[in-house]
Amino acid sequence: MNPPKITLPRGNVLLVGAGALPVALLPGWVLYLRQLYGWQVRVCLTRSATGLVASDALAAISGRPVLGPEWRPAGGTVEHREAAEWADLVVVIPATGAFIAKCAAGITDSLALATVGFTGAPVFIVPSLGGPRLRSKAVRRNLAALEEDGYHVLPTETGTSAHTGADDLGAMPSIFTVLRTIADSGAVGAGGTEAGGADAESAEPGPAGRVAEGTA
Repeated sequence: MNPPKITLPRGNVLLVGAGALPVALLPGWVLYLRQLYGWQVRVCLTRSATGLVASDALAAISGRPVLGPEWRPAGGTVEHREAAEWADLVVVIPATGAFIAKCAAGITDSLALATVGFTGAPVFIVPSLGGPRLRSKAVRRNLAALEEDGYHVLPTETGTSAHTGADDLGAMPSIFTVLRTIADSGAVGAGGTEAGGADAESAEPGPAGRVAEGTA
């Protein structure tokens, strides 16, 4: 499967990872996006995400320090403003129920939430929710509110539950689904079917995100 062509003004992509199990797949995503598109990729993590994926690994693979979970004012910048203005594209992946709820309410009490709240770049929300959470009226209201506010919310897929080992709703979509949705959205420059930098099939990191669990 060839990846879609996506053109960004400066080639700057910010991945925001919240504390659901698929955040452990982010190193593969970063490597894939850098190889395939030649993008500059930065990562911002919530506090709960740092317990599921190593910041050192993400920094090594992206070639840039990881943002979060706390602000570091000693660095001499207002980090959420700098990151928000740097990004041509923001992808919240995975987005947990807690992150979705706070974002829908306009709460910016973490570096990750503040960056998403301040950016003028297109923001794509990629949920990772267990089946019961996906069926929650509160979660559905929050997802609808995000769409009304102009965020691009991707539908979840069926995946393997880490809790039961059985198929369940609420899994994070695959990387190709996410990229195709971005390309088809009209929110960024797109067109064609190919991206340079790597062979699509050999670079594909597998069924990334097909884990139907979200935590915080």
